[in-house]
Amino acid sequence: MSYPALIGALLSLAVCTSLLAANRIVIGTGLKPPLVSSETTPGFADTLAKAIFHRLGIELEVIILPAERALINANKGIEDGDLLRIKGLEKRYPNLVRVPEKMMDSEFVGYAVKTIPSKPEWERLSGLIVTYPKGWKIFDANVKNTEKTVMVGEPLQMFSLLQEGRADIALYEKWQGLLQAKNSGLTGYQVLTPPFASMEMYMYLNKKHQVLVPQVARTLKQMKQDGTYQRIFHQTLGTLQR
Repeated sequence: MSYPALIGALLSLAVCTSLLAANRIVIGTGLKPPLVSSETTPGFADTLAKAIFHRLGIELEVIILPAERALINANKGIEDGDLLRIKGLEKRYPNLVRVPEKMMDSEFVGYAVKTIPSKPEWERLSGLIVTYPKGWKIFDANVKNTEKTVMVGEPLQMFSLLQEGRADIALYEKWQGLLQAKNSGLTGYQVLTPPFASMEMYMYLNKKHQVLVPQVARTLKQMKQDGTYQRIFHQTLGTLQR
């Protein structure tokens, strides 16, 4: 190892040791309730993550940021990690290390009030007015051949468009969509099945905390085995199941 690289490694270790000595780290996320806590109700991902780090004797703070900003900050080490991301982000963000035990599967689904013709996968959107949140790459890559595509800044706007008959399908992550539909007062809607996509979601930590990665993975696996994971799921997401 070269002298500059050695110095960099020692400085990184010193920062990590200092943070861990303080028994506190900060993780950012672009998630919304119910995957993260609101002022009145606990969220699944942040409650689960805090329980994991609590078992390791570390206090975890989760802060809400715009989705892309959360990744950039975690990669720079401004925050110490990011919650609920797909595999492979380390290719674009080389300072992030994925915790190999998945936190959950995320389903990307459609919400509709009217009857939607049955077609394979993304072809269901063909010829329809489709709305989804701006910046969601999975939808950017797959939404094609629509009559019109409406990208919104706030998810509640999508359900207003459905309610007013100005959109046929709203695309969103399942759990966040169920809560947003409820909060918007939308009635008589259906969640289209099967999901358009389902992906395993993981926690990432900045490489300065890579020593924690196997410990976090092992603790999460233990929580799935001892029932803690299921308890947190039922307390946070279970009430939204339909």
